[in-house]
Amino acid sequence: MTDHSISLIANLITVFLALAIGTRIGYIVAARGTVHHVELMDRHFEHSQRLFECQQEIQRETDAYRRSREELKSSYEALAVWLHRLGQTLDEIYFGTVSSKQPMRDEAEALIGVRPWEVVSPPISTAAAEFYWSADVLRKIRELHGPYAQFVRHTRLAMLQTESGDAPMPSRPDHRCWEHWQELHSLIAGIKSQAREDLMATPPAASDRS
Repeated sequence: MTDHSISLIANLITVFLALAIGTRIGYIVAARGTVHHVELMDRHFEHSQRLFECQQEIQRETDAYRRSREELKSSYEALAVWLHRLGQTLDEIYFGTVSSKQPMRDEAEALIGVRPWEVVSPPISTAAAEFYWSADVLRKIRELHGPYAQFVRHTRLAMLQTESGDAPMPSRPDHRCWEHWQELHSLIAGIKSQAREDLMATPPAASDRS
């Protein structure tokens, strides 16, 4: 074998080794790059998953709060309807008492014939709604009982005096009927005011509810 052949073989071996080493290094670098890329993808996926779960939790809390507010609003609408009817009942009693028209007086007598605690107590139809009413609203509703009993008492006395003709016209109806009528309307206004405060109350933050 000539020196030229030996030199050629040596060069080929060197080139082969260089290619082999280069290829190996390329594989290693590529593998490391792939691992790094996969790790980046995993971290990105985990971050996205946590973000999605957080958004889902916020959405659930938002939906639950919205449903709660809707139920609260609906319950206070039932309260408003009952208070409106109660105010009408008080007016029918009072103005029936002072009226000279017999049908209005008969209606007033029929209304005061109803058991007092039934008139100033929320009807059964609002039983489910009462779960959402605040303690302050319920307390103010109970405050109606005493004044209404006094209102009915003096209204009956005024009617009896008017029918008997014993009392002079300027004193009819009894001034105390008017006072209790005014007091009851004032209490109703207080309940409505408390209901507005309850509906406008700022909701607790999510961290406070947890």
